[in-house]
Order: sequence, then structure tokens, then C-alpha cells
Amino acid sequence: MLYYRNRPVKTHRPSSVSERFFQWRSFDSKSDDILIQEIEATFEHVKTETRTEEYFLLPGRRNVMPRMIDNETFEVRSLLNDNEPIELWERSVKTKFPMKRSVSARIGCALPKLRASFNSVATPDSLSEALQRKSKYYKASKTRRLYQKGKMTAEISTLEIDGETQTSVAIQCIEKEPISRLVKKLKLKKADNTNFVDYLLAS
Repeated sequence: MLYYRNRPVKTHRPSSVSERFFQWRSFDSKSDDILIQEIEATFEHVKTETRTEEYFLLPGRRNVMPRMIDNETFEVRSLLNDNEPIELWERSVKTKFPMKRSVSARIGCALPKLRASFNSVATPDSLSEALQRKSKYYKASKTRRLYQKGKMTAEISTLEIDGETQTSVAIQCIEKEPISRLVKKLKLKKADNTNFVDYLLAS
């Protein structure tokens, strides 16, 4: 424990601090097969889980991804670089319910069109209903296998959306270089890197 003027100083970051990470994600079957073989051979399996995800996408804002996870956690992710092979994302908000007033205000500032839907007394159901009226709404059942290798995290997901099943593979890391080396090693194409927002809007 650190002290300043005989008072303990907190050394952990507050939960409101944004989290940034680099990502490569594919919905292409050929790239998926190459990635899956590499992940299963060289990464360590961590866990497998099934969850429900709801996406509330805004017209003209393909760089922002608000979503609800298992009807209990709400988060907002933002794409910070839109013209590079390896995408840089920021998880600017991740909160459970009931939301703190400061958190709901911060989300409202980030998503002005949805501002009226956010308040500290909103429940997951009431918020989802309000957001569906103002966004393009998608609901997915996702089973994902999570793997780890050094600083990299891999996700092999099977999604069911509107009765259709799709596989997606993602690599995430707080550093860009490990993903760049992997993409170069596997000779993956830049065009095959597709995030959830672009995939859903194109479907």
C-alpha cells in the first residue's frame, strides 16, 4: 500500500478508464479455416461459453458499436482507425445495471441520438426496447471458444442471427505487432478483416 500524507493512495485504475486493443476479425470461411488451425495448434484453450448479444447500430456511425450482453452488461466500443489492416478499438464504456448517473451521462454524450434512452433507473429490458426504436437492431446467440497466447487473445465464435449460422474468428491484443506478425505469417488478406458492425450492416 502506498501512502501520501499518511493517507492510502489507490493504485488501481477506475473502471471508467477506457480500454484500447488491436483486432483482426474474419467472417471469411477460407481465412477462418487458416486461423482456426493456427489457434488450435499454437494457442492455449481458456474456456468456452454461450451468451446472448444485442447490437444497436446507428445509421452513419459504423465506427461505433453499442451492445448488450446477456441482458446484464452494456458496453460501447468505438473504432479509432478506419484505414489500417489491423483495427484499433476502444471500449469506452462497460457497465452493469443499475447504471450510475455519471455513466449514463457519458454514454449519452457519446451517442447523442440515443441520449434520451439512458438514465440511472433504466433496466436492461427497458433500455433495449428504447434503443431498438432508434437503431438497427440485431440479436445473436453466440458460442465462443477463447484462447490465449502471450499477450494475444483468440476467439472462435459460432453465431446464430435471424436463423442463420455464421462462424467468426478474432485475434485481439493490446499491442499491434503480435497480430501483424501472425497476419503476415498466415498470409491473410486485408479485405478479409471485417468487424461486427460492417458484417451486420452488410448482411
